[in-house]
Amino acid sequence: QALGIDGDVKGKPAYKGFQRTVILYKTLAIGHLAYIYFGQALLNGVPIEVDHASLLMIMTGYFVSLAATQALGIDGTYFGIELGIVEAEYCFVKSFPYNIFPHPMILGQIFALIGVHKAVWVRTAWPWLIPVHVTLYLIHMTQEIYDVWKGEPWYINSKKRV
Repeated sequence: QALGIDGDVKGKPAYKGFQRTVILYKTLAIGHLAYIYFGQALLNGVPIEVDHASLLMIMTGYFVSLAATQALGIDGTYFGIELGIVEAEYCFVKSFPYNIFPHPMILGQIFALIGVHKAVWVRTAWPWLIPVHVTLYLIHMTQEIYDVWKGEPWYINSKKRV
């Protein structure tokens, strides 16, 4: 049986609770990045030179990530397919941004993070923060590329057993 939306199945946490927690931590992480990027100027009155290319990279990256979320649907975004919440064929999304390049959510996040890192004051104060995050995103993307489901989706196999 697939992991239930509203309850536990075989000791697994309820998906909606998991989803809320993931969204909370993602929101906190983006808020922290915003603080790192704008905090000195806003809280301490320290002037920063506006880096228009950096801001454009950040906005473009998060736009692509949000478009990918919309294309997948919120339940398909946070491991909904992998956990059995969404019954969907692998590679089922054919709309933007998936029709332009693979793994747009990860690549959008990486592009936005590189935009944050492009700002001199971020690189100076947090030299390893963005490179480590980008490396971890690339490792995750590599895992998705090479650990791909090659057979029928999980729900087809489970229906054959019944």
